Amino acid sequence: MKTRVLILHTSVGYGIKVTAQNVFQAISRSDDFEPRIEDIQEVEAGAFVSGSEKVYVSILDHLSPLWGFLYSNSVIMALTLPLRKVVAGFNSKRTLQLLREYQPAIVMSTQAAPSAVLAYLKSKGLYRGKVVAVFSDYHIHPFWLFDEIDLYICNIPEQAEALRKLGVAEERIAVTGMPLDEKFFRPIEREAACREVGLLTTMPTLMISSGGRARDAMKDLFVNFLRSPKTYQIAVVCGKNEVLKKELEAISAPARHPVKIFGYVNNMETIMAAASVMVGKTGGPTMCEAVVKRLPIILTDVRQGHEWVNLEYLLKWRIADYGRIPREAVFLAEQVLDGKIQRNWAEIEAKVIKPPGSVTVLEAIRRIKPEAPAVEVKNYQA
Repeated sequence: MKTRVLILHTSVGYGIKVTAQNVFQAISRSDDFEPRIEDIQEVEAGAFVSGSEKVYVSILDHLSPLWGFLYSNSVIMALTLPLRKVVAGFNSKRTLQLLREYQPAIVMSTQAAPSAVLAYLKSKGLYRGKVVAVFSDYHIHPFWLFDEIDLYICNIPEQAEALRKLGVAEERIAVTGMPLDEKFFRPIEREAACREVGLLTTMPTLMISSGGRARDAMKDLFVNFLRSPKTYQIAVVCGKNEVLKKELEAISAPARHPVKIFGYVNNMETIMAAASVMVGKTGGPTMCEAVVKRLPIILTDVRQGHEWVNLEYLLKWRIADYGRIPREAVFLAEQVLDGKIQRNWAEIEAKVIKPPGSVTVLEAIRRIKPEAPAVEVKNYQA
């Protein structure tokens, strides 16, 4: 009998959802587990959930300093940490119904909101299976941690060390590297990739990307690249921002900069293989996808809060460079194209793709796999 695994995520951040999808893919390859993936925002859909999402996105996009303050202030943490499970309790009814219907022995969460719901249900004895938290960033935040979590899956050794310092037992920690889609590991020659996505093979490709929900700041960045006297083609991935896509398509580009504008794509691995340098914002999975493709990264338009903390890690290990303003991002990208900025890819891969001593996601969850899953999942309260 296969062990049922439920994977919960939100859709607020590209990395959160993609991490869940990548974990689902990894578990699906095993004969031991039967995975299912759900967006908790859809499971618990309602005015409170949709309103909370709009407030969060609005603060992140328009009040970045406020989000940075809320994210790092110790007083705010002290006041809000005890309320997490209380608030989650008001948005857990349908999740509990899903648990009773599917009866998973293990539930995995890639974001603090579903983790809080699971922690609440477990603290009340309404769910007695295992709970696993999977990170999609390069640091640890107190909001992500709960006593009810049985296993933390870390991307990097620094996260594991931070958990140890907080008193988390060794058996509750696993380092896996960033979970990635297998398609990014499939080799493809640059010229073949260019032809597949409609790019020229005769000049380098500068790729501008900003995750699944592209930001309007990309327009200013795009215009600055068009002003460059150097010669290269520009590929822009606009994600689901159709307004931005139309605005960029309406801008006349000089002959020295052929332009290709993409909307939301499912072949990012091919576009990355065709690119010579990528410019965009921080994002856990995106950074590692680029590392696997050995694609140099220039970061810009980084917001305060979790993005800034991720940036500090990426800069520390020279995984990426940072352009504070569009003109600086242009300069750094052109330094890469001119061969003046180099990367030690072997060292970088050892940091974020396969750290020393790391295990696979499957190996990690097998540590906590119940021997008798049917017995484990019977223990729901009526």
